[in-house]
Amino acid sequence: MQEQSIGGPQGAAGQASVLEAELTAFLARYAEAYNRQDYQALLALWDRDDPDAFYMAEEIDPPMHGWKLIDAYFARPGVLDGIRNEYTDVRASYLAPDLAMATYRLRFDIKVRNMKPLSGFDRVVAVFRRKGGEWKLARYAEAPQAPITMVRKLGKDSKSLTPEQLKELLRTIQRLQEESVPPDFDAWLRAQPSAQKSGD
Repeated sequence: MQEQSIGGPQGAAGQASVLEAELTAFLARYAEAYNRQDYQALLALWDRDDPDAFYMAEEIDPPMHGWKLIDAYFARPGVLDGIRNEYTDVRASYLAPDLAMATYRLRFDIKVRNMKPLSGFDRVVAVFRRKGGEWKLARYAEAPQAPITMVRKLGKDSKSLTPEQLKELLRTIQRLQEESVPPDFDAWLRAQPSAQKSGD
């Protein structure tokens, strides 16, 4: 994994580097709680006074708004044999004196009970609020890349697919995306001003 680097000049860039260092330290504590599946400790790192908190996990649709759904998401004892999350590449900026937004990378290894271990990666955007001198999570959203991009990256580490098999898998994903285009899209494209100009 790429190490998080903290540093930079003073001023706005210096403030960003300090903020990024603080949030990197926060995410180290968050990962430590997550990886030992101590969800009570993990949820204590959230701003529990925020009634509008949400959690958008890549595997669940729609996003989970409010504490009832967020608490239920983490109230699943015995589902996992183990999980290892790593958070890196933190980039952050202030939205207000005690409010910050960050993007970072999530790398995970996970073993669901009665299944083989899985590994993957994600991009994350999150909002943090400082309360009592400590940062707390307030909003969290995983932002996966397009399926074909993710499969291409995962294929680089494949121990079972040949290059030709990987190409066929990518072609299959592309076909699935092509077949998902709604029937009215061609007519919509033809009606766009850019399409009319190219036809002149």
